[in-house]
Amino acid sequence: MKVTEPEDAQQYSALFDATIRQAVGGAPALMARLVAHVRGALRELESDATDRRERDRLTHARRLLNQMEGPLCERFSEELLNAFNRISSIERPMAAPASTLHFDQVGAMDAAQVREHVESARAQHSVHGASNTTLEELNRLVCALLGLKEVRLERNPLRPSVYMDAVTAALAQQPVPSTIRQSWLSMMFSALGHELGVYYHDLCAELRDKGVGAVAGPLPAAARVSVRAEPGLLTLEKLRQLLTRRPGATETAIAQRYGSVESTGNGESTFADHGTVASDFSPTVPAAFEALRDMNQVEQVAQRVQAREAAEAAPAHARQHPRDQLRQSAHGLEQLLGLEVVEMMVDNITRDPRLLAPIQRIVADLEPALLQLALVDPRFFSHKQHPARRLLHEITHRSIAFESVDSRGFSGFMEPLQEAVAPLAAGPIATAEPFDQVLERLVALWDAPGGAEQRQLARAVKALQEAEQRNALAATIVADIQGRTDLAQVPRQVIDFLCGPWAQVVAHARITDRSGVADPGDYAQSIEDLIWSAQPHRTASNRPALGLLAPRLLGRLHAGLEAIDCPVAGSSEFFDLLGSLHRQAMDPAAQPPALVPGAEQRFADTGAMPAAFGDSLWLAPTEALVSGFIDLETKLRPAVPGPVPVDAFQPGAWVTLLAEDGWTRTRLIWASPQSTLLLFSDALGYMQSLTRRACEQMFADGQLRIVCADPVEDALDAVAQTAMQNSVDIRF
Repeated sequence: MKVTEPEDAQQYSALFDATIRQAVGGAPALMARLVAHVRGALRELESDATDRRERDRLTHARRLLNQMEGPLCERFSEELLNAFNRISSIERPMAAPASTLHFDQVGAMDAAQVREHVESARAQHSVHGASNTTLEELNRLVCALLGLKEVRLERNPLRPSVYMDAVTAALAQQPVPSTIRQSWLSMMFSALGHELGVYYHDLCAELRDKGVGAVAGPLPAAARVSVRAEPGLLTLEKLRQLLTRRPGATETAIAQRYGSVESTGNGESTFADHGTVASDFSPTVPAAFEALRDMNQVEQVAQRVQAREAAEAAPAHARQHPRDQLRQSAHGLEQLLGLEVVEMMVDNITRDPRLLAPIQRIVADLEPALLQLALVDPRFFSHKQHPARRLLHEITHRSIAFESVDSRGFSGFMEPLQEAVAPLAAGPIATAEPFDQVLERLVALWDAPGGAEQRQLARAVKALQEAEQRNALAATIVADIQGRTDLAQVPRQVIDFLCGPWAQVVAHARITDRSGVADPGDYAQSIEDLIWSAQPHRTASNRPALGLLAPRLLGRLHAGLEAIDCPVAGSSEFFDLLGSLHRQAMDPAAQPPALVPGAEQRFADTGAMPAAFGDSLWLAPTEALVSGFIDLETKLRPAVPGPVPVDAFQPGAWVTLLAEDGWTRTRLIWASPQSTLLLFSDALGYMQSLTRRACEQMFADGQLRIVCADPVEDALDAVAQTAMQNSVDIRF
């Protein structure tokens, strides 16, 4: 089939589906070729092995691979299909993959795990390098098939990382020793790049022949924070040593002043007290030289030392940066590494496009103080709760509230900030205490809302908590109503009322009642009465009972709606219908009411819950008012298309919402116990709340954007990624 109309979305969609089926269909053959490559590589290693035990080990690995070939091919096809399905369901970019290396993870590794990560990264690098020639064109063509107007790399399910993950997952399912599995993986990756390069070349030609035009425009940036190329000095192993270095004798002697490290219960640590951490932080010269030699870095660091000596010989005014002066006071490789990490972190933060220029300058001004701190306090690197890291986090995280320097409240945010950090930027640093003092001062200023604001927040939280609790109980009541077998002849409007406002009434009465009665207000009994009285063919045979029941029932219905502050006017159609049903039963000659055609039979046949109350949340007008609730439930589609980033809606997260007056940035300050209701507040304290379902739908529709709001940790993660890249480039 030749596609001649690029705007024909249906044809493009069919071609995309055919391309995916073709890729899945070719997966077993691809895995067979990878297995053949590994088999050949193992044979070569066997023939070259001089040690009998090594040769036997390789023979065992090759025979084991032969046994696993069938299951591997089958499993690889399944994993690839699962990955394609997951990606196809995603409408918006996802967060960074779980496999991304984070700065704080490095300290938890041992040397063997570091080597494993490096070898895996090296193999992945080779896959990308071998397949990159035609990958850019393929990204543009696949995005065209998906109907996108711009290139979005994460939407291409055929990208190398998806194949690598599928290969890794397929191998992980096989009952083989981890060392053998890792060696197979490295060998497979060395062949996978070539295989994908050939596949991409042929697929691009096929898509072009079928009339697919590539999406134009620039390729998106691979990462929000750039990774500075710094080959030679900082490697993953050296970063691990920096993060896991045990305190020396001097540090132990003054630990009482600094305070012990206490667990927070969530994998992080905090300090019981703050003080000085003095340390020479220096290995002996022979040990440092040995480390350099092992890392093939003697020449690299020698050049740095020469440059530093030249800077010392130059006039003071010719020195380019305070970094040079601080490097002169560094002792040993570890202190040099500490300074290097701080420099890279600061560079990444000051280039972060999420931060406004004045905030970037604040961080740049703090660099000399941070460099001094790195020389005396290595805990800065290993503990998220270190005062200096917390200070950087608070400054950058809170600044994301402002989209521009002209945003309301930004000048009021900057003035006390500049005043507070000025002494840090100008004075000498020998302990963490100055950072702690500035942090305490700023947090007290930022987190000290007036009494009215505190009361407003408390009212909003209380209203949302009560609403969630009531809605949860109402959902069980709706389920009970839906499970009844006597609803076939009940008009749909009556069922909608029972599953909507009346379920809320019954739930509210049960939650708020303090008398201990089984049925507060007789509201649950009203369900039975309403179902019976809404069926004229049943009530006509007992008109006296209906005559006694109807007034009492109407009174309870109005009282119940009033108890939850639900406007009776909103149920006027229901009350008009109910009155008509009662009149029809009392007087057969009365005009029958207008019913939704076939609604009662359709409900009986399908057992479907009324769509209006399937999974929506209702807030009373007073609850909505005090919490700034935005009701989008009636506008939502039945299902949310695809997942949102993991932990996207956690308190503290910044989002940008598309409101009636344009985009606005706000922070999630509270989530209800069941996470069904979310409360947001902007930089000026204006609060608004939404259901989580509404937020997920807005995210899928592009009306809500998650603003990743941890520039400091992102900058440190970029340092770890640079260390990984440096390690990949170094051959031991």
